[in-house]
Amino acid sequence: MPDNATIYIADPSLLGSKLFGQSERIRSYEDVSERGSATGIKFKLDAGEIAVNFMPEAMMEEHLQGFCAYAEHVIPDKDRLVYVLSRIHHVRLVLGCTITPGFDDAGSIQEFLFEFNGLLNGLLFLADTIFDYDGEALGGPLANQES
Repeated sequence: MPDNATIYIADPSLLGSKLFGQSERIRSYEDVSERGSATGIKFKLDAGEIAVNFMPEAMMEEHLQGFCAYAEHVIPDKDRLVYVLSRIHHVRLVLGCTITPGFDDAGSIQEFLFEFNGLLNGLLFLADTIFDYDGEALGGPLANQES
């Protein structure tokens, strides 16, 4: 069964061949479109395939409100929460990632997602945890909430 992750980005213009060429993990990619509109990208990696689906604009407001509510639930530190909510406020595109056949034991799919998120200066939602562009766990089960 495929695994999932989500990347939240503020600058959709970064998505393109220039960015994709910065990752040695990407073996090939293809644009996905429906009725002449871009709807996603498929990446082929050595460890599997990642279908990246662009969330329709009509769905984003409600989704981002839910993501803010989740952040408020899992981030007790007020300063960190303000930072994350500000980052979410600036999101302009949500990338839903479906990983087939799933995460590999060597961790190369996870490494790619963290690398890709870093290139996009995004927020990564993986394993019920919110990660920053640099891989820091900001909130959720994998976050270190030490003061």
